[in-house]
Amino acid sequence: MGHEPPPSHAEMRQDIAGELADLRAAGRLRSRPVIDSPDDRVIILCADGKRQKLHNWASNDYLGAANRLTVKNAAARALRTYGAGAGAARLLAGGLRCHRRLEERLAGWLGREEALVTSTGFQANLATLVSLASGAEDVIILDRLCHASTYDGARLAAGTLLRFTHNDLADLEKQLLRTAGAKRRVVCVESVYSMDGDEAPLLGIHALCRQHGALLVVDEAHAIGVLGPAGRGLCAELGVVPDLLVGTCSKSLGSQGGFLAGDRDLIELVVNRGRSFIFSTAPVPAAMGAAVATLDLLRRQPELPTALVAQAGEVRAELQAQGWNVPAGRSAIIPVVVGDEQAALALAARLREAGHFAPAIRPPTVPAGSCRLRLTVTLAHTRPDRRRLVKAMAAARAQPAA
Repeated sequence: MGHEPPPSHAEMRQDIAGELADLRAAGRLRSRPVIDSPDDRVIILCADGKRQKLHNWASNDYLGAANRLTVKNAAARALRTYGAGAGAARLLAGGLRCHRRLEERLAGWLGREEALVTSTGFQANLATLVSLASGAEDVIILDRLCHASTYDGARLAAGTLLRFTHNDLADLEKQLLRTAGAKRRVVCVESVYSMDGDEAPLLGIHALCRQHGALLVVDEAHAIGVLGPAGRGLCAELGVVPDLLVGTCSKSLGSQGGFLAGDRDLIELVVNRGRSFIFSTAPVPAAMGAAVATLDLLRRQPELPTALVAQAGEVRAELQAQGWNVPAGRSAIIPVVVGDEQAALALAARLREAGHFAPAIRPPTVPAGSCRLRLTVTLAHTRPDRRRLVKAMAAARAQPAA
């Protein structure tokens, strides 16, 4: 019995071209915006041969730290001291004193034994799950709305991937009961979810993990610098101590990179088993200096996160009063859920015409039927900035759909 010949190189390239054509026809072909300015409260967007000045509502630099002079100066000092790049992986010649300084500061700030910095937050989740669930008898249980990095880490790990309904404690317990025979069980959640801005019921999740003997990993990417005492996150606010806390330097800390914090033995396991950490060049020194400077800023001004939450809350309340579908929340993330994909694109276009940058969020980032704008308020925004946004949203709501 004969076999079909393998596809030729030309046929494979044709198949790839067809895949891109399908994305283009569906209106979902992604492009890379070019911004010719710092990612600040106002940006210069280069598109269609034009330069447009826009108020920026799409940044995760929640504290406005990336463009603070003290943070930029600290980055410059680290660059002058340690060079433009680390030059090697941490376990070779790339482990610079600036990396260790940030780890020590993070561990102390979060009240944990040890911390580990990584090149990205995405890498931190990959390394964590590959290390904790390294055997075929292990199980990883994710909240359905966990970040793509958590899903990819779970798929790369040797263990079985299971999911539970978003923030549903009963469904989580069901998954824990059905996997009682697993060697290791790792439950992964986010403290604040990136697209909805809602909070996980961490007290209940932590209690279930302890009751059923599961490890708990909490991704605090969108809570660090926003919630908790002096911005230490939702875990610190609630007194929850997960086995590993995952965070990022790329949002509130105004820098670049990711980190883990937890007990020393778990950090050492990731150092020895986390391939995405082991085989990656260490983060650039400037990013380490910037992150330390933002931690210094939070030590000097612990009231900054409270001010951010209050300012975001004002915008959220005003949009809700206008009749927009804006879920309740406390974070700097304000989702304006419009449902229909074309309606979300139209709303984003209207805002851009009014001088505001807030791209539409569509599948596969969010489920079909839940398209939205994801507005983020930062401390870089002024009160007049926020008033302009609220006014533009009111005008967009009053404008008939095309």
